[in-house]
Amino acid sequence: MVELINIDKENEKPVFRQIADQLIENIQAGTIRAGAKLPGSRKLAELWGVHRKTVLAALDELINQGWLETKPGSGTFIAMKIGAESITELQVSEENKGKAAKVEVPQILKRNLHLTKEKYHLDDGLPDPRLAPVSELSRAYKTALTAGNLYPKYTYADTKGHLYLREVLADYLLKTRALEVSPEQIMITRGVTQAVYLAIQAFVSKGDTVAMPQLNWSSAEINFKYHGATVVNVRVDKEGLDVEHLEELCQEHKFKMLYVTPHHQYPTTVIMPAYRRVKLVQLARKYGFYIFEDDYDYDFHYTSHPIMPLASTNHGDFVLYAGSFTKSISPVFRLGYLVAHKDQIDLMSRVRRLVDRQGDTLLELAVAELLKLGIVQRYLRKNKKIYEQRRNYFSELLTEQLDGCLNFEKPMGGMSIWTKFNDDIDLIKLAERALKKDLYFSDGNQHCGSYPGLNSTRLGFASSTEEELETAVKILKSLI
Repeated sequence: MVELINIDKENEKPVFRQIADQLIENIQAGTIRAGAKLPGSRKLAELWGVHRKTVLAALDELINQGWLETKPGSGTFIAMKIGAESITELQVSEENKGKAAKVEVPQILKRNLHLTKEKYHLDDGLPDPRLAPVSELSRAYKTALTAGNLYPKYTYADTKGHLYLREVLADYLLKTRALEVSPEQIMITRGVTQAVYLAIQAFVSKGDTVAMPQLNWSSAEINFKYHGATVVNVRVDKEGLDVEHLEELCQEHKFKMLYVTPHHQYPTTVIMPAYRRVKLVQLARKYGFYIFEDDYDYDFHYTSHPIMPLASTNHGDFVLYAGSFTKSISPVFRLGYLVAHKDQIDLMSRVRRLVDRQGDTLLELAVAELLKLGIVQRYLRKNKKIYEQRRNYFSELLTEQLDGCLNFEKPMGGMSIWTKFNDDIDLIKLAERALKKDLYFSDGNQHCGSYPGLNSTRLGFASSTEEELETAVKILKSLI
């Protein structure tokens, strides 16, 4: 017994736990046979040089787990049920000992995840957390934590999301987006990514064909492909998705779903005009495919009022509309929403329950309060002006400092600028060198992976002050 147990008193693991774990290992290995009697606890304590209470704690743990059994008047034994047969079943070939089948990550899922820690960043188009209603959200969250009847807040909730937030959100969407929907037509999600996943799970089967813009959000395309859908690309031009090309493709393919970002085409930020929007909905109704409308930064449109979503038209329940509070608060708060027919929402909420019982009820209540009090709306109006100023300043910097190295069109909305660099500039190497200067921007691969000749990327301006933007452009200029 002395040789079988090696106690390391410098180890953070409690001594009784060390004894119990090593006894289990020896029982599994067959070193200690089933039915074998253990020495008394005093003797074991003496052999191992530990306090008897430590030994008793280890033995009690093993008795409770079923590895040991006691016989009144006789002592403690290795459980007889752990016989030679069960030990034999644990023996495997040396080659596979202790190993599960090797897991290969599918190629479609092999993509880099950059966690931005750099001081300067021209990101994908994220908000500035310094402008978020953090103190108001903190107070609202504290109220949600402590006020009123706590039981409903601290127990299981509706998979669709808390009713209070869905009620407030229905009113908010009516006033801001002309969406006439009931709370039963809204599901609170953990962002647009989850909404896309749930829509695919509910409405797209393996082997179905889906349409996506030629340039699109890679996360959505990967989601479709991972689920076994065939993706057919639709041309994109200066007015967004080319609906004439889509109509041609509809005559060749039976589409199940179309993913689109009509308000600010991702990644180019261009706006789909009204005549194309009308045609797009007509095509969906004629050919019977769902439109997944991702309205990821609706609130930040600078030249006029935002254009109403496809979901605000008479679309015959073919449009699934997704939005998020990522841009109005911060990506760290995983809170979005999905709007559809109540039967579609019911199905997707049941699918959601298989992998995510519910969202963050307290966060939902806190955000509902901020919407009800108009705090989110007030911050959005204030931040919109700030982001517009940053867009203008950043556009001037790019024109003045990098003239002849790149070209772009000032976006009418959004939080980034779609920028094409000259062909003699290697974007991948430029991005790598920029990281060494504490500047992050995407090398464009996630946007143009299938079309490397574009040599373009999104340069986000919203999350940086004018001084930070100026420094970032100086770094770019020096590297180029």
